[in-house]
Amino acid sequence: MTGTEDKSAPPADDVNAEPTKLSMTQEDLNNLMGKVRTESKTQSDKEIAKLKAEYDEKLRLAALKEEDRVKAEREAESKRLNDELASARRELAMKSAESELVKNGLDAELAEIVLGKDEDETKKNIAGLKKQVDAMVKKQLDDRIKTGAPPKGIGAAVFQDP
Repeated sequence: MTGTEDKSAPPADDVNAEPTKLSMTQEDLNNLMGKVRTESKTQSDKEIAKLKAEYDEKLRLAALKEEDRVKAEREAESKRLNDELASARRELAMKSAESELVKNGLDAELAEIVLGKDEDETKKNIAGLKKQVDAMVKKQLDDRIKTGAPPKGIGAAVFQDP
């Protein structure tokens, strides 16, 4: 032993050492198990609903004539691809809005607020937001300048009389 080791702790290779015991009341255990069951059931219900919808769609397609089935499958695939494209376009528009906000000295987290139907509308929204923020900042600065002293606690040591 080196002298820096904890002598109250059992050696790591001691198989007879008592494991650390955690205590939990039956009520705590029941609450925990209830939460686990609820979360598991919710997740299972979502998965079951999704699988049921897929199964129902396959049954519907199977009942159709070959020509109608192929047409319905194409429409479903087209809808899926259009949804993916719309999602990708929105993501790209969000990135563009975030970049434009940063260029204007605003927080990129405001992108969701200023996002418009197209890039021009988004730029107009950003310009309007910047104008409002600048006006608010100017008003606060003017108000502080009028008082002649900094707010309490800010720069007090610098402005104290000797």
